[in-house]
Amino acid sequence: MAAIEASITWEGGGAVHRDRLVMPEAALQADAALIRARTGLEDSGEAELDPSRWIAPAGLEPRQLSAGDFMFRVQPVVGRYYPRLAFAGLAEGSRDLRPARLLASDGEHLRIDLNHPLAGRAPKLSLRRVALEAARSRFVHLFDGPGMQVPPAHAAACYLPEGALTRQDETDDGDFYARPRFVHHLDAVCRAEIARLYGRFLQPGMRVLDLMSSWVSHLPDTPAELAVSGLGMNAAELGANARLDTRIVHDLNADARLPFADAAFDLVICTASVEYLTRPQTVFAEVRRILRPGGHFALTFSDRWFPSKAIRVWSELHAYERLGMVLWLLQEAGYADLHTETLRGLKRPEDDPHIGERDYSDPLFAVWGKA
Repeated sequence: MAAIEASITWEGGGAVHRDRLVMPEAALQADAALIRARTGLEDSGEAELDPSRWIAPAGLEPRQLSAGDFMFRVQPVVGRYYPRLAFAGLAEGSRDLRPARLLASDGEHLRIDLNHPLAGRAPKLSLRRVALEAARSRFVHLFDGPGMQVPPAHAAACYLPEGALTRQDETDDGDFYARPRFVHHLDAVCRAEIARLYGRFLQPGMRVLDLMSSWVSHLPDTPAELAVSGLGMNAAELGANARLDTRIVHDLNADARLPFADAAFDLVICTASVEYLTRPQTVFAEVRRILRPGGHFALTFSDRWFPSKAIRVWSELHAYERLGMVLWLLQEAGYADLHTETLRGLKRPEDDPHIGERDYSDPLFAVWGKA
């Protein structure tokens, strides 16, 4: 079934970004500018729009508030985004979720940026018809989130304050993962899009490491001529993964060093697992060591995880800020040619076990860089 894909491309924070939203064509009726864009779609299947009207507010000077104006019962962290309703006097209504970034705090005063996260980024917006099926029951605004993946000025203090890498369950990870789990943690549509994304990096004969692997590697069927190694926590799961040529059971939280030689791989992938790393900086540096010069490290994730084993900061951040954290980790480890990509709005398969909870596919968030 044909749908409309809206795509924002832009640059910021040392990376190139692409944010995609798939929606039914009827959604174009919600906005006059989108209605006018249908002419271009009818003529060529594609249309370019000026996104400035959706990137508002813009050009506002930072606002200063009293520290007591922060309404949430958590310690505010400089560099993070909070909904306007978190600050007394800023919200326009009780459901004002527009993001505001905390720029500075001296204990008595807060300095707030109220501009849209894409303000000043000169994004390009395009629409095109795609042979995909969009979810119908959930309206997602294309500009809710994009821009928030740009790391703040003091990213380390923002993403990794004291306690950020702790977890609810600090018992031995080997015990938690001792029982094999032959289940999919993402729906089939999201998994297919992950495979499609990984396929961009693949050429026959490549050496690939599936980092934090399980019984499925999320690689496309082609090219088949790959040498794929899997490093994970459960021998039975790795043994059931037919895509793997080599299997290694290794706990990265116990030993963040990777048991591979320098420049051993052309591509390293990590799927729905980065949120479990308690020493991510060391692991990212190790991945760069085992990549050949010019090789890629590609990470994908969604909005599902084991809460008890994920690092604490993961649940504190907005979904797009998690992109920013992973992007910053790549920057800190010395990766180049950095990219992020998101995809939302696809329809969930009717036979998915979670179709009763939500009929839209799990959103896809991806970050990659070059060694």
